[in-house]
Amino acid sequence: MRRWSKKGSIHVCRGVHGSDRGDLRPARAHPTGSRTAVTQNIIGLVLAVGIAIYLVAALLYPERF
Repeated sequence: MRRWSKKGSIHVCRGVHGSDRGDLRPARAHPTGSRTAVTQNIIGLVLAVGIAIYLVAALLYPERF
């Protein structure tokens, strides 16, 4: 079902927020963000690489594990 807006245009997607009504999120105070997300990604990458090396070694040398 189509609805007419106050401006006279047709809204086809009723569930989508429009920028003309002020429904957008406000900007962050510091757009650069914090370094905690970068640190967590680096720690996750190191752990993933370590687990991958461990699994490859366990496949190549199963008698040691």
